[in-house]
Amino acid sequence: MSEDPRRNLRDTLDELDRYFEELERDIQNAVRKGLAETRGTYGPFMAGFSFKLGPEGRPSIQFFGDNPAHGDGYRSPLTEQVVDEKTGTLRLVLDMPGVEKDDIDLSVAEDTAVVKAERGERKYRAEVGLKAEVVPDSGKAEYRNGVLEILFSLRDKTNKGYRRVSIV
Repeated sequence: MSEDPRRNLRDTLDELDRYFEELERDIQNAVRKGLAETRGTYGPFMAGFSFKLGPEGRPSIQFFGDNPAHGDGYRSPLTEQVVDEKTGTLRLVLDMPGVEKDDIDLSVAEDTAVVKAERGERKYRAEVGLKAEVVPDSGKAEYRNGVLEILFSLRDKTNKGYRRVSIV
């Protein structure tokens, strides 16, 4: 017996309602806190969110931009990851306009990429959990027109955690 597709749609819409209620509460709290902390000396800030449906049909919401609750001046860049099993690669894309290639500091582990960039008033910082484990040394990065694109080879999972040990 197949599952009722209307139920999946209702569940997805209910989950979206919860996300938007939480987003509204977070924005209200951030604005209240920001106004209280700055005592009327606040300035403009940029923030937004990206909404996507994942491969399983589950919604994915990503927040980016300034975080007025932190007040440290760093923005979270909009990020996207594409895993290509055929070619064995993971492509990580970050939108970071207003900085130069030399301003970017990038460090990578098998499951995480950490990016930091600063130029004048424009500051970005992100710790991105990668969708798949990668070979950190395989990363090839390119920065053009405000977009940082990094291509990694996926880590071979056939021998994960196992090593041959010689018995003496």
